[in-house]
Amino acid sequence: MTPASAHPAPLTAALSSAGLGDLWYRWCDRQRDWSAEATALYEPDSLLTERGSYTALPVTEFMKAYRAAGATVTRGSRLGDPRHRSFTVEVADGPVLVRLAVLLGRGLNSQECSLWVEVDGEPQEEPVKLHAVARDLRLARGESVPGPDAPYPRPILSSRSHLEVTSREIVALMADVARGWAPAELPG
Repeated sequence: MTPASAHPAPLTAALSSAGLGDLWYRWCDRQRDWSAEATALYEPDSLLTERGSYTALPVTEFMKAYRAAGATVTRGSRLGDPRHRSFTVEVADGPVLVRLAVLLGRGLNSQECSLWVEVDGEPQEEPVKLHAVARDLRLARGESVPGPDAPYPRPILSSRSHLEVTSREIVALMADVARGWAPAELPG
């Protein structure tokens, strides 16, 4: 264990407590029967094309799913790359605001997610890439990472039910981080 992982930053610790190390790889599972966990029925649900790729969903469909999960969503990333296919998700608990910048892959339903926490409008740490934190958390626990040949997997959504379930669980993770942000981490 490295010194950095022996005393993780507060945001990494909060993400670990919320279960990111396991959840991230779950969200990357395109083979899972996501319809069994979805609350809605989708016609069509599968996004798989005849050529074996996935039909790209419009950014508005992603945004709608995160809103339905209870988050505030705005078009465009609040980080350095405000690509056309990006949006920002926000979940608040009192003075704590957890923000997630989601960049969608071109022609894919892949989500690259960067998360940060603000308290009373003040950033608490630099934004972190969720795929990197999830990998580091698993390695720090001595666990393997699925697909070690692809060390930074991202969720590539295979169905509309996959989008529903992952957006709901990502918003729940953000809410856990917001609620669990320790008073010792608050300024003052």
